[in-house]
Amino acid sequence: MVYLEAIVLGLVQGLTEFLPISSSGHIFLVQEWFGMVSETDLFIWLHLGSLVAVVGYFWRDLLRMGLGLGQMIQTKEVNN
Repeated sequence: MVYLEAIVLGLVQGLTEFLPISSSGHIFLVQEWFGMVSETDLFIWLHLGSLVAVVGYFWRDLLRMGLGLGQMIQTKEVNN
């Protein structure tokens, strides 16, 4: 796979990740339309990149939820 194809698929993944439809479906369609070769490793890296971006953006919220869960568990252990 050439770098340009990877960039195009990365852009498609990034732009469609937050839509309420499958971003993987968009990747398959773009590959079909432009005659790109399907590579499973690329899909794994694209989704890992999306996960890193989401966690990077929401890290404060995720930290607060984790701390709140920890406090809830401690409170239940004390009450039992």
